[in-house]
Amino acid sequence: MTYNSSTQTTGLDKAIAGVLVAGVMFVLGYTVVRASLAAKSTQPAVASDADVTVVVPGEGTLWAEFSNSY
Repeated sequence: MTYNSSTQTTGLDKAIAGVLVAGVMFVLGYTVVRASLAAKSTQPAVASDADVTVVVPGEGTLWAEFSNSY
């Protein structure tokens, strides 16, 4: 009796390996980014009122003038 053992990689094997590598790279990259963002910075964490120069209104405020024109 002979066994058909193949060491060749198929397209499906390469696709699965690619997805696994991409997943691992995503997890590692996400962890590095989160760790760097969590590192202590020299700037204060809370902004004062003087630091705020632009306020973007909510969607309801932006469309309020059109609701009354019809």
